[in-house]
Amino acid sequence: MARTAPAPTLGGTLSSLPVWKARLAAMAACTAPGVFARLGGVHVPPPIGCLVFGAAVIAAGFILGAAAEVAEVDLPSGLAVAGVAFVAVLPEYVIEVFFALSGQAELVTASLTGATRLLLSFAVGMPALAAGVMALRGRQKRRRVRRQREVMIKPEKRIDLAVIAAASAYSPLIVLRGRLTWSDAIVLIGLYILYLRRISGGDPEPPHLVGIAAEIGKLPKRERKRWTFGLMAFAAVAILVTAEPFAHAVMGTGMLVGISPYLLVQWLVPIATEMPELVVAFVLVTHQRAAQGVAVLLSSAVSQWTLALGTLPVAYAIGPGKGPLPLLGPERVELLLTMALALLAVASLVTLKLRRSDATLMLVLFVLQLLTPSPLLRAGVTLIYLVVAFDILTAERWAIPALFGVLRGRSPEQETGHSPPVRSGRRSPASAE
Repeated sequence: MARTAPAPTLGGTLSSLPVWKARLAAMAACTAPGVFARLGGVHVPPPIGCLVFGAAVIAAGFILGAAAEVAEVDLPSGLAVAGVAFVAVLPEYVIEVFFALSGQAELVTASLTGATRLLLSFAVGMPALAAGVMALRGRQKRRRVRRQREVMIKPEKRIDLAVIAAASAYSPLIVLRGRLTWSDAIVLIGLYILYLRRISGGDPEPPHLVGIAAEIGKLPKRERKRWTFGLMAFAAVAILVTAEPFAHAVMGTGMLVGISPYLLVQWLVPIATEMPELVVAFVLVTHQRAAQGVAVLLSSAVSQWTLALGTLPVAYAIGPGKGPLPLLGPERVELLLTMALALLAVASLVTLKLRRSDATLMLVLFVLQLLTPSPLLRAGVTLIYLVVAFDILTAERWAIPALFGVLRGRSPEQETGHSPPVRSGRRSPASAE
C-alpha cells in the first residue's frame, strides 16, 4: 500500500519561509485579533483591549515603517519625503485626529505632547541610552565596548532644527490665547510645507535600510514595488481600524485603575505608536549609525510639532466642536513644557555636534518631567528646560544664524559669510580667539 505524504502544517510552512517573510507573517498575525474584534463588533474589556488593539497598532506600525523605508528607494525624492514623513506619524496622527473629530477637547493635546516629547527626548538622548546598554552587554560578556563621545549630525538636519525652533517660538502665542485657531493651523501647516520643500530640494541620498526593509530592498524592482504597496496598504488599514478602539481601551483602563485618562493617553499611546521609530533609531545607534538614528526621530518630531498640531483645530471644527479648539489650564502647561523641551533639543543639536553629556542631561530631565504629574511642578520643570536651553544657546550663539538662514533657503556660508566654525568645547568664536 502506497504511503501518502503528510499534509503540510502551518508550522512547516512558516519554517520554510525566509526569516524576513516569517517575521512579516508573525507581525501580520499580531494585527489579526484587533482587526477582527473591531470589524466583528466584539466587546473587549478595556485592559484586554489595550493588549489586543495595542499589539495591532504596534505590529502595523513596524510593517508600515519598513515599507516606508523601502519606498524611498523607488519614489522620486520630493514624493518620497512627503510620503515617508506622513507615514511615520500615521498611527499617532489617527488617534489625535480622532479625539479632535469627536470633540474631546480635553484629550486632544495629550497624545501629541507626549509623542513630541518622547521623540525629541530620545532624538537627543538615544546615543547615551544605547551607550549604556552596550556597556552593560560588554560588561556581561567581559569585553570592552568603544563609546562614542560625540555624534556629528549632518548639515541637512539644520532644517529640522529650524522648523522645530520656529514652531516652538510660535507656540506661546497659542498658550496665551488659550485656544487653537485656523490661523494657527495655517502657520503650523505652512511650516511643515516649507520643511518638505527644503528637504526635497537637495540631492537624494540612498536610504540605509536595516532588518526587513533591507531584505525587501534587495528584491527586483517590480517585486519590490508590489511588496511595498501591499505592506503599506495592509498596515494603513490595520491602523485605521484599530487606533480608535485602542485609544478607548487606554481611557477605559485608566478609569478602572484610577489613573488619569489624560496621563495614560499622553504616554501609553505614544509609546505604542512611536515604538517602530524608537526601535529603528536604537538599532542604528548600536550599529555605529548614531547620526541616522537621531535624524529618524527628528523628522518624526517635526511632523508631530507642525502638521499634527496644525491639523487639530481643523479636525475639531469639522467635528462637533464649535469655534476654536479650547485649551484648559493644564493643557497650556503641557504645551509650554513641550515647547521648552523642544528648545532644549534644538540647543543641544544647534552646532550639529551632540555630546554625550547633553544626551545624558536630556534623559535625566525627561525622567524628571515624567515623575512630576502636578501642573505646578511641571511648570517648574518647564522653567528648568528653558534655563538650560538659554544657557546653551547663549554659549553657542554663533550657530544660531545658520538656523534662520536655512529657513530662507540660504546656506550657513551665505548667512555668515564664512564656513561655520567647528569647536571642540562649548565656546563662541569670540571666546575661542
